[in-house]
Amino acid sequence: MPAEVAQDEAATDADELPPRLLAVMAAACGASAANIYYNQPLLGDFGQYFHASPTQAGLVATAAAVGYGTGIFFFVPLGDLVERRRIVVALTFACAVLLTAMAFAPTLWLLIVAQLLVGITAMSGQILIPLSVDLAKPEKRGHTVGVMMFGLLCGILLARTLSGFVGDQLGWRAMFGLSAAIMAVLGIVLLAELPHRPPVLKMSYGRLMHSMLHLLREQPALWTASAVSALSFGVFTLFWTALPFFLMAKFHQGATEAGLFGIVGVFGALAAPLAGKLTDRRGAEFTVTLCVISIAAAFAIMWVWPTIPSLIIGVLLMDMGVQSIQVAEQARAISLVPDARSRLNTLYMVARFIGGAAGSAIGATAWSSHGWAGVCAAAIGLMVLSCLPHGIDMWRKKAAR
Repeated sequence: MPAEVAQDEAATDADELPPRLLAVMAAACGASAANIYYNQPLLGDFGQYFHASPTQAGLVATAAAVGYGTGIFFFVPLGDLVERRRIVVALTFACAVLLTAMAFAPTLWLLIVAQLLVGITAMSGQILIPLSVDLAKPEKRGHTVGVMMFGLLCGILLARTLSGFVGDQLGWRAMFGLSAAIMAVLGIVLLAELPHRPPVLKMSYGRLMHSMLHLLREQPALWTASAVSALSFGVFTLFWTALPFFLMAKFHQGATEAGLFGIVGVFGALAAPLAGKLTDRRGAEFTVTLCVISIAAAFAIMWVWPTIPSLIIGVLLMDMGVQSIQVAEQARAISLVPDARSRLNTLYMVARFIGGAAGSAIGATAWSSHGWAGVCAAAIGLMVLSCLPHGIDMWRKKAAR
């Protein structure tokens, strides 16, 4: 009888995350995160429609990144106190309502505010990833995270392709109406599919948030990992913010062409699993060093040779580098304190999206003041700056040996 009970329990564990549920959760990760990137190929359209400057239109992308980081900070830790299913479903339906508001925004400033709120509610994927790990069997957790991250990255990168096409064919308002419908359907699916999982932590929300201050003080490696990732992600958003303006000015191409570069980026995202293997073999320091060089080289190529082929090469090199840094630094950050993985991930991701928000603002400003040369120079400058925390981290590890 005990053997039969053990077998039943094992079967139950194995059925907690069947392939269909994992696919649904990975798709939900991508669909949710896509909502902060739909705006990027449409920035030029915003500028024309509202008679706004590139810097003003670029604030839509900045608001998306700021909102996403804010949502991560306040909602991801809450997953330890409240059932994650309830949080994810509530955020998904709220996001659908706010996307509808974006579709009907009468002014640029109301569009920016609505995009900020969409960013706050679009971070449910960062709650679904820990939930998927809880549901997975221990020996399948690595595979589970890989599937979830692939879904997330595909959603981020393909969002630009969909947005560019819909924006050119039906207008930018139609894109946000479509995304609202996607999120509404997704909310219904998640309500039906996600299992009930009781919270595991017993403490007040205030005490939980306060505990993250101790992590910041006690884990200097978290600072360096977060800083490098934030700067690399800033370069990522800087590029995608400036690209629509560059394509429109130099090649007279619109949102569709800007969005098509997202397909190129998907191939760069395939480097993420390879980066994980490289990090296991050679360490995070080696992987990050290689990626910093790759990203700087990408912008040097696009600066010296500003053509469509060079942009394709640059997007591949940049996305490979940025996604690989994300894998290496995030894995290192959340491994610092095993009992505080969610809070470490919160702090890491907040820093990353602060970098993304800054990158969007820098990209729009650099384009307005110095054109494409200014954009590439700013990107290379951010990667040079990332060498400082990366170098400090390498020095500290060498001194500890």
